[in-house]
Amino acid sequence: MRERFFCTFFIAVLLALLAAGAQAPTRNGSSHSSMAQHGEVAETATAAMDALNKGDYATAIQGLEKLTKMAPGVAEFQANLGMAYYSAGRPQDAIVPCSKALKLKPGLVAAHYFLGISLAESGGCKEALPYLEKDYPRLTDQRLKRVVGLDGAQCANTVDEPYRAVNFLQWLNRDFPDDPSVLYLSTHVFSDLSTRASERLLHIAPGSYQAHQLYAEALKVQGKIADAIAEYRKVLAMAPRLPGIHYQIGRLLLAEERDSATRDAAGREFEEELQISPGDAASEYELGEMARQARKWDEAIEHFGRAVKSDPDFPQALIGLGKSLVSAGRAQEAVEPLEAAVKLTPHDPVAHYQLSFAYLRVGRQEEAKQQLAIYRETHDQQQRFSQAIRLGIVGNLSQAQTDEPPE
Repeated sequence: MRERFFCTFFIAVLLALLAAGAQAPTRNGSSHSSMAQHGEVAETATAAMDALNKGDYATAIQGLEKLTKMAPGVAEFQANLGMAYYSAGRPQDAIVPCSKALKLKPGLVAAHYFLGISLAESGGCKEALPYLEKDYPRLTDQRLKRVVGLDGAQCANTVDEPYRAVNFLQWLNRDFPDDPSVLYLSTHVFSDLSTRASERLLHIAPGSYQAHQLYAEALKVQGKIADAIAEYRKVLAMAPRLPGIHYQIGRLLLAEERDSATRDAAGREFEEELQISPGDAASEYELGEMARQARKWDEAIEHFGRAVKSDPDFPQALIGLGKSLVSAGRAQEAVEPLEAAVKLTPHDPVAHYQLSFAYLRVGRQEEAKQQLAIYRETHDQQQRFSQAIRLGIVGNLSQAQTDEPPE
């Protein structure tokens, strides 16, 4: 259901009433008649505003429609009527009174706000966008700001102007980072933008190395490992020193059945990547992990150490370094990288488990117990989170299996 609310603005109703009284027509110059009409305007306005504040939009609309006929030159009455229409779920009816209000008083910001969202929600997206783009940065009412931003992003996408939609989404994700509607709309807009860009690339330059790279990424997502590797090889044939391609091939090789020949081939790809990008932390990490799994502790420590040097905020490399140091009998040295990993990823159970193990090895029993308790807590939280996602997507098909502690 569309959110309905009434946003009062800074111009006092009393000023509107005074303006209405000053312009109210008189009959035969009778001051008595003028005062009577002024009293009727004041009484009607008070009742209408009271109804608005109570959320009784039908009553408010009746009163405000009467007021705009009695005092058609009062911008505030026109604006209030527009807001009442909008709040009652009648955005199309809100357009005319909000437009009249702005003609009478161009600086009436409330009328500007509600005209923009009323146009947007009535299908007038092209007309609405200039209003919405101007209004979002200056709005202070958070509920109205959210509506303006969502309407703006949806409208821009509707009229095939995705980059204007991105501007709204940047604002919305800054101001409402955890709002489900913002996240949902962001997913669709960025997905549409990605699809459009990829289609244009394939149309404009189908034989380019970028197109082959795009093919490879699509094949990787589909699980077609051999075909993806073949496409990446085509990329390298066209751009031999393009960073990241050897790394991607190495990762794909490791995704297949890991016999010794495959592992060796993957290792060569990571080494090739380091020839192109000597500071590539990801390739150093992969080489370190391969060495660790082969129980080559010194070699693993060397690779993980270089990865951490290139990227000190690489938690997996810090954990790998800590694990390798412990395995090499250097538990005291392992504490520092593992503590750094815990600080970077406080919700990662693996980091806490490995730190508890290192603490235990160096005789810090109480700290080891604390980290083990945090491991259990974060592990359970992670399990609940994963199960909630699974339930949300596919329903409760089977009970989730319990993971063993990490090595």
